[in-house]
Amino acid sequence: MTNPNQLPAKERAARSRLLQISRGSGLIRATWVKHSRPCGRAACKCAEAKRYWHQSWSISQSHKGKLRRKSIPSRLHDEVEQWLKQYWEARELLDQISEEYWARLEKKPQRK
Repeated sequence: MTNPNQLPAKERAARSRLLQISRGSGLIRATWVKHSRPCGRAACKCAEAKRYWHQSWSISQSHKGKLRRKSIPSRLHDEVEQWLKQYWEARELLDQISEEYWARLEKKPQRK
């Protein structure tokens, strides 16, 4: 294993941030799904028109070839949003690190 101080600054920064994310509040691979539906009560405004339907949120993910969803209560919306952002940031950082290694392979001379 190479000494982290010998790594390029860009890769060191990406690895450091990736470590911070992994030790943080959490991350989750999913996408937001917005649902609109009437509640079914005759006295509710949602019974008048579709534009008044109640809105709720869930997250969706493909897992083992099947789609899975989880309803997210409004009190957890901000926390789950943070997890989603951290997942995408971690993914971007992994792509940056991968590109560094691709560049190294391009620079190394091939043996005959």
